[in-house]
Amino acid sequence: MKTYRRFAVVVFALLAVAAVARWALIWPTAAESGSSPAEQQSTSRVVAQQTPGVPVGTPGPTTELLKMMAVDKPDFGIKVVRTFDASGKPAYETKGGDLFFFTNASVSYNSTADKPMIIVINAKARKIVAVADIDMPSTPHGITLSPDAKYIYLPSGPSTANVVRGRAEGFFGGPGSFGAPTAVVDTKTLKLVALIETGGSTHHTQVFADRYVMFDSFRGPLPIFLLDPATNRVVRGIPAGDFNGRPYIAFPSPDGKFIYVTVRPGINRDASGREIDGWVSKINAETMQEVATFPVGPGPVWIAITQDGKTGYVTLGPTNKLVKLDLERGRILGIAPTGRGPYGIRLSPDEKIAYVANKGEGGNGQKGATFAAIDTNTMSIVREQLSCPDGLCQADHIVLSPDGKELWISNNMGSITVFDRETLKLLSTIQTPKLGDPHGGTFVQVAADNRSAKVVADIGGPHGGVSPYTAVAAAPADRPSNALAVIAKDFKFVPATLDVSPGQKIVFEFENRDEADHNIVSKEAAFQEVVLGGSQRKTVAWTAPSKPGTFKFVCTYHRGMEMTVNVK
Repeated sequence: MKTYRRFAVVVFALLAVAAVARWALIWPTAAESGSSPAEQQSTSRVVAQQTPGVPVGTPGPTTELLKMMAVDKPDFGIKVVRTFDASGKPAYETKGGDLFFFTNASVSYNSTADKPMIIVINAKARKIVAVADIDMPSTPHGITLSPDAKYIYLPSGPSTANVVRGRAEGFFGGPGSFGAPTAVVDTKTLKLVALIETGGSTHHTQVFADRYVMFDSFRGPLPIFLLDPATNRVVRGIPAGDFNGRPYIAFPSPDGKFIYVTVRPGINRDASGREIDGWVSKINAETMQEVATFPVGPGPVWIAITQDGKTGYVTLGPTNKLVKLDLERGRILGIAPTGRGPYGIRLSPDEKIAYVANKGEGGNGQKGATFAAIDTNTMSIVREQLSCPDGLCQADHIVLSPDGKELWISNNMGSITVFDRETLKLLSTIQTPKLGDPHGGTFVQVAADNRSAKVVADIGGPHGGVSPYTAVAAAPADRPSNALAVIAKDFKFVPATLDVSPGQKIVFEFENRDEADHNIVSKEAAFQEVVLGGSQRKTVAWTAPSKPGTFKFVCTYHRGMEMTVNVK
């Protein structure tokens, strides 16, 4: 038995060496490619499979191989490699009920800083209350906190020293730029607690299910993994070998059952030079197994998911588009134009508007300066405006405030801008020290007794039981009290039966969830025809007949598609 185990260990080691070698072939350094990972273009599995000799996907052992080797819970070398004394006086004062916004400020782009920073903002006053230099070997591209807000996690971007040197010499990063440890920082003292080796370069991070911290990683053995903040150990993850492509960023469904990952294949263009499509990978969050893949178009970046988990909105950086995606069947329900190089997304509390940061991603030179409000029903731009007063912004992430009233936008060129969500009026511009480069942020609510705190919102959405989406679902302010929802789905009306009172005034809220067009009409009930295009919504007022009776509402396009309204 020992001999077999030794053999398994040797095989695993050889596979790891081969994986690293293959990884180097697929992922050129920033200096070799001339861009950061965020600027690399997408590719397609379908075309790549038709192109012999081209390395596709990410290397490393698959889940099945690990099972064969009897490796039950591998940590893939993700572990704490150094700890620090983080004791000391609090870096800022708190009181019961305070709301803080934590963001990072890295040394990238036009920053003059030589060390990454953590910035703490009083969200109600919109004032910086603390700034701390973090002596870590990499410059972070994002931030989140443990659900209990005791620790800050800073993903490991490019080497800090190389980026500082590159700013002076006119390039981004350099050989060996990636793979630095992820930092853990004490939230109160803003001092380093630990460095975690991940085998790659962690990119974005967010709270998962109010229990774990989720990371996505470039070049690492686990492109997506969950970390337990109580132990800083891997709970579970998706091995690189399970992806037939390059994962970019992941977001969980609101119920935590699935994780959706935007993925790009291993080459950028086909033989004709055409930009090749990427896809969204649907992952079972418990088993970490891929259950479906949905093609969406070139260079998928971000995905925002509706609260019912049925619809996703995906930004396509290279083509300046927002895709509306059915997350159950994988159908594209609509495509909207955006500004230059769309990146981060946040949905309004009623999910009628998608707010999109136009960063300039995907061949747009990272020169975006706007954000757009897009109607999710018509898939058209309602309004596009600058994300900072002078237009020198490069907006990338949008975080919705816990009350749903404000949009907090991180601008890579040294600022956080706060907008009124409904009017899109600029409320505040918060300049980062030394033009530090912020990426996203996390809202933390202090308990009334000032003894604890919790994360209530980050780039992934609401947390900690505080949600503007829940409030809208419970009592929509603009929804009439006499509204009745009728959904056309799978060539049926839901509900199939409605009971109303004689003479009752009704506001029907029709929604067509099929791709096919439907109509609904009832001559006997004096209900005029309403036509619903694929994925369309309409609101129609109607007064029920004054006399009791049973009335059929039918779709004349599709036989047998009907609804019964009982007036009694």
